Amino acid sequence: MEQTIRRRKRGTGRTGRKAPACPPIGALMRYGERIVRVIAEASGQRVIIESVNEDGRAFRSTVKWISLSALQDQLF
Repeated sequence: MEQTIRRRKRGTGRTGRKAPACPPIGALMRYGERIVRVIAEASGQRVIIESVNEDGRAFRSTVKWISLSALQDQLF
C-alpha cells in the first residue's frame, strides 16, 4: 500500500473573525438583559461575573467572553 503525503491547506482556520478578548476586571458589561460586573478571569475563555437578581441579592456566575457585550452610551 502506497503512502501519500497530505499537506495542510493554509488559511483553513478562522477567516475574517477576530479572536474574542477577555474583558478587563471590574468592567461593567451587558449579559442578555442584565448589566453585570466582571469579577475575575476563568479558564476556557470564561469570566466570573457578578449581578443582582430581582430580590436585590448579588450572585456570581461563570459565562463565556463571547456572551458579554459592551455597554452603550447610556446605562438605563
